[in-house]
Amino acid sequence: MNRSAEEIQSILSDFPAPERSQYPELQGYSRDEIYKDFCGGGGLYLAVRMARTLRLRPGDRVLDLGCGKGSSSIFLAKHYGVNVVALDLWTSADYLEQRFSAEGFLDRITPVQMDVIGYLPFAIHYFDAIFCMNSFSFYGGSLKFIGHLLKYLKPGGQLCIGSEALTSEFTAEQIANPPPIYAFNLPAPNEHVNVFEDDFRKQHTPGWWRDLFQSSGLLQVEHCQELEDADLIYAELVRYEHEHNIDPFDVQICLDQIEWGRAHEPRKTLFVVTAQKT
Repeated sequence: MNRSAEEIQSILSDFPAPERSQYPELQGYSRDEIYKDFCGGGGLYLAVRMARTLRLRPGDRVLDLGCGKGSSSIFLAKHYGVNVVALDLWTSADYLEQRFSAEGFLDRITPVQMDVIGYLPFAIHYFDAIFCMNSFSFYGGSLKFIGHLLKYLKPGGQLCIGSEALTSEFTAEQIANPPPIYAFNLPAPNEHVNVFEDDFRKQHTPGWWRDLFQSSGLLQVEHCQELEDADLIYAELVRYEHEHNIDPFDVQICLDQIEWGRAHEPRKTLFVVTAQKT
């Protein structure tokens, strides 16, 4: 639905904001810092919920897998005193280095640009924790990949993924005939991207990810939760994008998905799953 700016603002005015008092880690952060430069839902709200499930100690080595533009890496280094390898396929190491240097964290964050599904230049059992926000579903939904990744995690180390998820699995009928709200192509210049095949079909419920981790025989799941305030966090992101004129297409489709999800399944949500390497 192509809503006017006034209609969008009216709809968003009915959505309550996330309760900031429940996120003391974000005291002093602006809305720009919470949402700017993040891909996918959640922003730093999701990063906080993920980090709370980890037993991080100053000096630990953390792989921030799919770090995007580095906001999650800075958050981890700043709040937990850990040493971060910020790895991303699409963001250049030069950009990340300049950002980390400008914000005073280059001594604790090492930027790397590479594809995680290939060879990784790290020692076996190098990391104390692997932190992966809003990217694992694109490449990580197989036992083969989990075995590949966990070579670099210490025994007893933790793998934490947090991301968009679904409240139920797509039915066979929905996979054959996807709900239009999830099956569309992006606007130009990315009109070749089929969002259902490239994104939503790879998303699952938190329980699906829990079962995959457990079935690997390499992980013991310690935490698996759908965020109870996921709807508020999503709505706040849409509000932020609208107010800053960021991706108007995403604003429109997200509002359509929120509306559709009030009466249909599956709907979008956010989740965190954390497991310890056995």
